[in-house]
Amino acid sequence: MTNTEHELTTVLVEDERMFSEMLARSLTSVSGLSLVARAFNVEQGVEACQKHAPDLLILDLALPDGNGIDVLKALKKIRPEALAVVLSAHADDFVTPPEVESQVSAVISKGDAHESLSMHLRDLVQKQNPGFEDEQVLIDRLTPREQDIFDLLGAGLTNREIAKRLSRSAATVATHRKMIAVKLRCSGAALMSVAARYRTQHGKIPS
Repeated sequence: MTNTEHELTTVLVEDERMFSEMLARSLTSVSGLSLVARAFNVEQGVEACQKHAPDLLILDLALPDGNGIDVLKALKKIRPEALAVVLSAHADDFVTPPEVESQVSAVISKGDAHESLSMHLRDLVQKQNPGFEDEQVLIDRLTPREQDIFDLLGAGLTNREIAKRLSRSAATVATHRKMIAVKLRCSGAALMSVAARYRTQHGKIPS
């Protein structure tokens, strides 16, 4: 985790299972956001909101047992300051109900959700945490050698193993690792976790 002051806890309400899985994977790539629950209908969505009182609700309008807006209305009673992103196959025609207008931060077409949702959520994290810098921005600041070491940390290698792989001394690798920790604002197990997650999601950093 980098220097996010507060992770936005998020509940996802989407009844189409495959689409929900795709959205969940997309959400894990957004630094500063934590997906705490997934629901597949209004009843489950309300229960998830009651349990987690999330900062953010991402919801489909058309659910098997009702309108997704009912989940947002329930969340508003629990946490009035919470925000919501509405997903709709007919986003251009959607009119936000006046009683939840201040909660809806965006209405996104389901056809554009993969790209548009991630972009909006990154902007939202930035606004909620003014000091936040996207993890990718911080990683891009690593030197080529630091990127090599970061990648190998993500593969689970120790300093000695990295040194052998790169034909460098363990002391040199340790020095680079300290600089990586400074730039990414995390160290130890947290740094290893960030490196492993990045490698899993994005593969090796392009040189």
